[in-house]
Amino acid sequence: MTQKKRALGLISLLLILALAMMLAACGAKSGEEPVEASGQEEVTEQEEAEEPAAEVVKAIDEVDNVETNDLPLQIESITLFDDGTLRIVPTDDLLKNAETNDELVDEAIYPFEDSGKVKDVYLVRYGNGGYRTIICLMDDGSLSALSANELIQDHITVVWDNLTGRDTYVSVEERPSEDGDSYGVVGITEDGEEIDLDFSLDF
Repeated sequence: MTQKKRALGLISLLLILALAMMLAACGAKSGEEPVEASGQEEVTEQEEAEEPAAEVVKAIDEVDNVETNDLPLQIESITLFDDGTLRIVPTDDLLKNAETNDELVDEAIYPFEDSGKVKDVYLVRYGNGGYRTIICLMDDGSLSALSANELIQDHITVVWDNLTGRDTYVSVEERPSEDGDSYGVVGITEDGEEIDLDFSLDF
């Protein structure tokens, strides 16, 4: 009986030791997991911090110059970044409508966001009534523009994509008439062809 008791005692002791070792191992593993997670968070934060900020490629300030006869667009500035983003800072009614329509982000609007990446931007006059609009040369060679009617009369941004249906444009130019009383706009293709955009801008 004594030997049996001793054997049972030893077995119980071994079981207790085995359980204690298992619990210690589980505790060590669970203790290591937060360290791993914390390390991953630090790496992610470091990667985000290392991402370079977008650089300004082109900036058009003083859009509504009071010294000209152009109709006001209610735009303070237009900024193109190297990642293809075009930022417009609205004022007055254009600002109020952007706030109402939840378009305002960091005090600016990004009307060409759904059109694709912008390669270049042009603020051009056309016609003889003081009308202007913003034309963007897109990354795919097509042209997108804001409707001057909606911009000037209704103070909202309406984008028209793929002007003239071509995707071979390399630049846009504003051309004054011989008497200087009116303006025309042409899109220049990669073959040097000049396409009249006036009818496409008359939305």
